[in-house]
Amino acid sequence: MQKPTNCDYKNSKGQKPQLFGNTMSENLNMTEVLTIVQDFITSDGMIKSEQRKFYQMLRTVLSTHEGTFSQTEIEQYMIVARTETLDLSDDDYKAIYDVVIERYTLSERLEEEARLERELAEKARLRIEAEKKARQEEEARIRAEEEAKALAEARARAEEEARLKAEAEMRAKIEEEERLAAEAERRAIEEEEARKKAEEEARIAEEQRLAAEEEARLKAEEEARIAEEQRLAALEEARLKAEEQARLKAELEAKLKAEQEANARLANEAHLKMVEEAIKISEEERLAEEAKINFELEEAKRLADEKERLAQEEEAKRLAEENARITEELEAKLLAEENARIAEEQRLADEVAEQAANIKEIPDLPPKDE
Repeated sequence: MQKPTNCDYKNSKGQKPQLFGNTMSENLNMTEVLTIVQDFITSDGMIKSEQRKFYQMLRTVLSTHEGTFSQTEIEQYMIVARTETLDLSDDDYKAIYDVVIERYTLSERLEEEARLERELAEKARLRIEAEKKARQEEEARIRAEEEAKALAEARARAEEEARLKAEAEMRAKIEEEERLAAEAERRAIEEEEARKKAEEEARIAEEQRLAAEEEARLKAEEEARIAEEQRLAALEEARLKAEEQARLKAELEAKLKAEQEANARLANEAHLKMVEEAIKISEEERLAEEAKINFELEEAKRLADEKERLAQEEEAKRLAEENARITEELEAKLLAEENARIAEEQRLADEVAEQAANIKEIPDLPPKDE
C-alpha cells in the first residue's frame, strides 16, 4: 500500500501532523523525527511488525546523537536503521524516508513563505500606523471638546453628589443609631436568657449531685447491711461447726467409756471364771493359772489404755486441725469481705468525686453595659 506524503496525509483523528519546535529551523530534533515516522506508520490505523521494528531501531540509533539533526545526518541514521531491519520492504522504507526528508524541504518552503508574510505584515503595519496617527489627532480634538464638556458636567455632578452624600450620611447616622439601640436591646435579652439558662443548669446539676450522693449513701448502707449479715452468718456457721465438733468429741468419749466398761466387765468375768476353775485344780496350778490370768488382765488393760490414749490423741489432733481450718477460713472470709467493703467505699467515693468534677461551674455574667 502506498503511504501518503507528509503534505497530504492525516493521523488517526483526521488531523494533519503538528510541526514541532521552530518551523523556520532546517534541523529537527529526535522527538520531531520519531513523531513524523510514528504518525506516518500509524496513519491507516495498523502498524506492520517490520515497520515497528524499523521505528524501534531508528529510535535506538538516534538516541546516540545529542541535539538536532541536519538532513544529511538524518539520512545517514536512517540508512543505519535500514541495514538492521532488512525485512522492511524497499517501498515501505522509501515511503518513510520520503516523508521525513519532505519535512526538511517543507521547512525551507515555510521559511520563504514566512519571509513574504513578514514583508506584507511590515507594509500593513506602516499603513495601520499612518491611519492610527490620523485617527489619534482627530480623537485628540474630539477628546479636548469632550473633556471641556465633561468638566462642566463633573462640576455639576460633584455638587449633586455632595448633596446626596450629606443626605446619605444623615440617613446612615440615623440607621446606625437605630441599629445600635436594637443591638443593645437584643444583647440585653440574650444576657437575660443566658442568666436564666445558667441558673437552670446549676439547679439541675445540684439536683443530680444530691441524687447521686443519696444513691451512694443508700447503696453503702445496703452493702454494709449485707456485709453484717454475711459476718453474722459466718459466725453462726462457725458456732454450729464448734457444736458439731463438741458433739463428736462427746460421742467419742462415750464410746471409749463404753469400751472401758466392757473391758472391765470381761475382766471381772474372767476373774470369776478363774476362781471357779481354781477350786477344781490344785493350789499350784491355781497360782500359776492366776498369775497367767493376772498377766493377761494387765496386758488387756494396758492395751485398752494405750488404745484409748492413741484414740484421744488422734481425736484431739483432728479437732485441732479442724478448728485451725475453720478459723483460717473464717479469717480469710472476713478479710475478703473487709477488702471488698473498702474497695466498694473507695469506688463510691471516686464516683462522687467524678460527679462533682463533672458538674459545670457557671460563671457569673458580666454586668450590663450602661
